[in-house]
Amino acid sequence: MNKRFIITEEERQEIRKKYFFEQKTPKERKFCHKGNTKPLEEILGDTDPEDYIEGVKLRKSGVKGLTDHLELLKSMRLHPAITDGGEHLAFGIMNNLKAYKPYNYFEETSKECNRAMDKIIELYKDDKNGEELVKDIEKVYEFEYLSPRAKEFIKHSLGVIKGE
Repeated sequence: MNKRFIITEEERQEIRKKYFFEQKTPKERKFCHKGNTKPLEEILGDTDPEDYIEGVKLRKSGVKGLTDHLELLKSMRLHPAITDGGEHLAFGIMNNLKAYKPYNYFEETSKECNRAMDKIIELYKDDKNGEELVKDIEKVYEFEYLSPRAKEFIKHSLGVIKGE
């Protein structure tokens, strides 16, 4: 006594909608708390430059430090006092970026928690010397006068930005 049911395509779609929910990956929500966020002032970085070599001053951290380090790497040939092939500057860029990688930033206007690296990229674009952080770093990577070790630091910096 088996009974057979015939289901139309419309009924099949209706059943799927009711019982088989497509598994969508929810947007990864970040939570900001005191231990995993950096304030905007810290992300922006130092305002007072310090002496790097004679006649050249650099800011140490934050977006302002990144722009200073990248600008000096771009014009390194004009400074004969830099004899390490840009290793120290590239190392500074890498460490500056690594310092912000695990942190978030709480955006006051949208009330959302975002990656601090995204805010760094945004602020770098807004800087008068910065165009686009990844493109500027890739441009510096192509310079032939950089030492191989400096290129490795720059390559690692790109990986940090891209989240690798």
